[in-house]
Amino acid sequence: MLVQIMTFSVDYFALAKLNINNFIKQNYSKISAAMMASKILLVSTVFAVIPVAGTAPRETYKTAVKLDTNNSNVLVQNDRQVEITSGVSLADSANKKVSTRVAYRYNEPSGVENYIGLYKAAAAQYGIPWNVLAAVHYVESGASGSTDRSSYAGAQGPMQFMPGTWRAYGVDGNGDGTADVHDVNDAIYGAANLLAAGGAAEGNVDGALFNYNHAQWYVDKVNEVASSIQ
Repeated sequence: MLVQIMTFSVDYFALAKLNINNFIKQNYSKISAAMMASKILLVSTVFAVIPVAGTAPRETYKTAVKLDTNNSNVLVQNDRQVEITSGVSLADSANKKVSTRVAYRYNEPSGVENYIGLYKAAAAQYGIPWNVLAAVHYVESGASGSTDRSSYAGAQGPMQFMPGTWRAYGVDGNGDGTADVHDVNDAIYGAANLLAAGGAAEGNVDGALFNYNHAQWYVDKVNEVASSIQ
């Protein structure tokens, strides 16, 4: 009986193996297609989850520069203008080629033209560059006139003085007997006094600007604006 059972088991498994082999042979193309589809699905899933090595994210850049709607040859950025001119070089003409060259210059920041005389008078009195004084006025308040504007930190007036700093460096610029932080004349003379005391009168403009506002971005911004003021 045991021998018969063992023989039956061996025969049964041999038959099952034969049937499986026959099934594979008969359906090979279908099985191969199904396996290929499953592999593709697996690979697609992996790549969807894990980025391909060495592929850097695409960088995008934004710019605030745009054409002035009143002048097609002028670009505008943050209240500053860039004048555009174009032309063809002699070399291009000789070779019968056409190309465009772009030259540019920054126009003065809007507003400072209203106080040129005041900047120059105050700067001359304290021995500092007048265009730096004008740039500070522009960066601090957009070259505003007399104003009671104040910042969240408590800085006041056209040149944005802190109260303690104004008490130390405030000046009666218009001769009315009062040093008023909100008056544009007094404020500009006071700023000239502060910049001179900070080192601008000795040529250390960067040090004076950093003393005015303790931030390197501020120093860079004022210098940038000052360089555009003629």
